Amino acid sequence: MSKPSSEVTVGHVVHLIERFDAADRAPESLLLPKRMRTLGRVMFALAGLVATAGAVAALVMLWTDETPGWWFNVIFTVMIGGIPVVLWAILIGSIQDAGAERAMQEVWQEHRHHARAERGSVADRRIALSDDGSVSSFDLVVTLGTGGTLEGSWRPRTSSSRPLLQTQVPGVGTAVRVWRIADAGVDPSASPVVIEVTDPTVVVQQRG
Repeated sequence: MSKPSSEVTVGHVVHLIERFDAADRAPESLLLPKRMRTLGRVMFALAGLVATAGAVAALVMLWTDETPGWWFNVIFTVMIGGIPVVLWAILIGSIQDAGAERAMQEVWQEHRHHARAERGSVADRRIALSDDGSVSSFDLVVTLGTGGTLEGSWRPRTSSSRPLLQTQVPGVGTAVRVWRIADAGVDPSASPVVIEVTDPTVVVQQRG
């Protein structure tokens, strides 16, 4: 089991479903993870401001008081200064990711009626685990019937979502249904893709 790739295309999402229905329409939503809302961003920005002010005060004291030497000052400057830098980087990254995902969702909403279903199978999977052993995310590499391949990722929608067990992650060879937008004037390389795959732990009753 290898670590998840950081190169999975944004907008290529995996939907873990109970069964394949005879759907003639693409999913209504990409079911992307929910990002920080405005209030959360404001609170995070305030925390960043407090951390920045505290770091500046600490660095002023560091460089004006007596210390063992310049090397000591440099080491602690990097350590102290890194705290607000990390906080601001997280906030900026979250805003950028939210913007990209919102744009993808808008494209999907506008053009999903042009989406066409293709059959394929799982060629590879990569799983990331939480500290408690549950699945925090997984990526699938899918081979299509046409011979092409693509990747998609599954992420929990919220931090409070029910934990996913390792046995619920589809294995290699599992059948998938891929929804891709076609003939809508949308750049295929930037188009959202939905990979539907069934949860292997769900027992489907056969209709008699």
